[in-house]
Amino acid sequence: MLGDFSAHPNELFCRHLWKFCDNQTWTCVDLNLMKTDDTYTFISEAHDCVRWLDHCIVTNAALSTIVNVQVEYDVQWSDHFPLIIDCDLNLVPYRHTTVSAMVFSGVVWGERTDENLCNAVFHVLSKQSPLHKESAIFSRFLYKFDKKFRNDIGYRHFKKVNSALRKYLSLTLIKDIQNFVNALPDNSEPVVHVPTKQMLEYVLLRMMAFSKLMFRITTGSKQAAVFYLDRIKRGESHWMCLMPYALLSRVWSMSFVLLQHSCNWYNQLFPILDQLEYKGLKFLPENYVLPSNLENWIDMKNLNNVGRFEWSHKLDTNFASLIDEDEDKLSENILKFVDKINDNKNTGDSEQETHLLLPKTNTYVNTITKLHNDDQGEAISRDSFKKFMKNLPPVLVNPSVETVRKEHSIENISDGDSLNQFVSNEETYRNKSNEKCLTSHLSFMQWQALKNILEKLDCALMNKKKLKTKIKKIWKERCLEYK
Repeated sequence: MLGDFSAHPNELFCRHLWKFCDNQTWTCVDLNLMKTDDTYTFISEAHDCVRWLDHCIVTNAALSTIVNVQVEYDVQWSDHFPLIIDCDLNLVPYRHTTVSAMVFSGVVWGERTDENLCNAVFHVLSKQSPLHKESAIFSRFLYKFDKKFRNDIGYRHFKKVNSALRKYLSLTLIKDIQNFVNALPDNSEPVVHVPTKQMLEYVLLRMMAFSKLMFRITTGSKQAAVFYLDRIKRGESHWMCLMPYALLSRVWSMSFVLLQHSCNWYNQLFPILDQLEYKGLKFLPENYVLPSNLENWIDMKNLNNVGRFEWSHKLDTNFASLIDEDEDKLSENILKFVDKINDNKNTGDSEQETHLLLPKTNTYVNTITKLHNDDQGEAISRDSFKKFMKNLPPVLVNPSVETVRKEHSIENISDGDSLNQFVSNEETYRNKSNEKCLTSHLSFMQWQALKNILEKLDCALMNKKKLKTKIKKIWKERCLEYK
């Protein structure tokens, strides 16, 4: 990599560059091979200074090919001087790889039929933008319908389909196929390099996961659509069920096609597995065997029977054929037996049954004890009651409240009780348009704001002086300044 790194030697960013090269096992070749005293690649006319900002980073394998590094100061195309790296490609050692003849003896690598198949897989998977858009709409529907259909069974299946779609989007099958295609041999190569058996096993396992996700999306969409279709037929939340039903139908059609494609791809790639060799450690456990036919492994024949629900609720069943003659006689005997029991109940002694369920009232009469000494008081006249009430001692009243009652003024408020009495009096005077009203110039909303502030004051935590100061400040800001 050659370019302007803005890293001058012995400065902070240059130290970061050195650390990055060490972590990646790379080398900044110009700093290693050139002197740092008088070398520069940038000249600034504005600041009248020179800097060494351009560098070349190479790998350890390419470091041996570097012959010379220099800066061309005679070229003045810009404020940066060109950094020239001389390389000798003949110094790169040629890599020889020996491949066993039995690895590709059974596969016609010249025709590259497997690569054509992988390209077909790549072409199909790269055209799935409609399914990706439907997945985005799915998540939006979940956000909108979470409160409406939270406990609905169809909505739960809807959420399962959404989780399967999210896993499908995170499954990078197309990258795995592309990596396998890059490892296939080419006729133009002098030495044939064949992919290992572990690579194909990994691709087949990813296809199995992909097909299983498509199978789950297909069955989940079908089961969820049954409930929404039933709501549409009953007219319940028709407009809110029609859109999810259409969305599930589109997702079902696309996932079902991808499920068929994945089974076909797997069945075509599996025979090549026996013609490859292991290289290094095995990828799969010893006792694990990949299925030879993916359609049988997924059970595609019984796809429509998966789950507890069908597309239609109406099933034509001939119940007459299910009942034999003996069962007919048995049912008649049972009905006769039930009728006989009902007749016996109707003709029986109802009084005896009542006595068993509810005891007679005579049993309770003897258990009740009469109260002879019941003092019900003495009847008095209304005039006597009024005289009695007048002779009662007066109720103690807070002196501050009594002061506010006599003189309606903000100066007389000294505690919480007097504040509440003042607000109550002011509310009464406003409603009656009394001359004593102090807030007649305020609108209804202004008075309500002032009232709320006064009622929220915590009078118990403030002394008398602090409370008066606080109320006067509020009264000045909320009442007097509005005049």
